[in-house]
Amino acid sequence: MLFGTLEILLCLAPVMLVIFTIGVGLVAQNKALDRKEKWRGLIPCPHCQKALNPEAYICRFCRKELYEFIPN
Repeated sequence: MLFGTLEILLCLAPVMLVIFTIGVGLVAQNKALDRKEKWRGLIPCPHCQKALNPEAYICRFCRKELYEFIPN
């Protein structure tokens, strides 16, 4: 045999490390993009600063009204 198992593994280790690092980077980037998409279009509650749907009129976290009621 020209090369043993240990020599082959030692030669492939840097390549495997680079592939692993790229994979971890891509996963982290995808998670960051998912978080960014999740927060897009949301507004902060004026009382507790949690992110809310812009159509909400009561905060689901602090249960306070977001807008004053104006009768017609």
